[in-house]
Amino acid sequence: MNFTNEFISCAISVNGISVNIKGTLNNPSIYKKKCVIAPTPANKITSFSGSSLPFPNEEIAFQNTKNFFEIKDDGIIDTIFQYPNSYYSPDGITKIKSPILFIIDDNKFIIELEDLCPLKTLRDRKRNDPSFYALKEILVPIGTAEEKMNNYSSAKIKYNIA
Repeated sequence: MNFTNEFISCAISVNGISVNIKGTLNNPSIYKKKCVIAPTPANKITSFSGSSLPFPNEEIAFQNTKNFFEIKDDGIIDTIFQYPNSYYSPDGITKIKSPILFIIDDNKFIIELEDLCPLKTLRDRKRNDPSFYALKEILVPIGTAEEKMNNYSSAKIKYNIA
């Protein structure tokens, strides 16, 4: 993926869980603040349901991140980041998907990479309603394990519940 604007020209390539960023900053000596930063990689924990969830906000996403590169005065960008995790914008609904941020003084440019875990969300991915996950308690009747499994399977198809 290539990115070019009046400040930066760079190429971003993804190799597994690594993101290679190479490029140049135009007129680097005139800027005081110039860096590339990305959120911390996804948290891989033993619980499947909690593994790789997006961060709830930007502050937590960038807390203690190792995905940081300060652009030197020569303007050359050449760094390798770990694949960044997603996070939610301040509205709590919009998911910022695996972003790479270029910060040049007061300007911020965001490049979103492919979301590696599109179904891992803190919110309902369709209706934005937290009760989305609780509907199965109402829609799926109590029964044996086999009946519960069959009814749950039918309810997922019919009502699009998780």
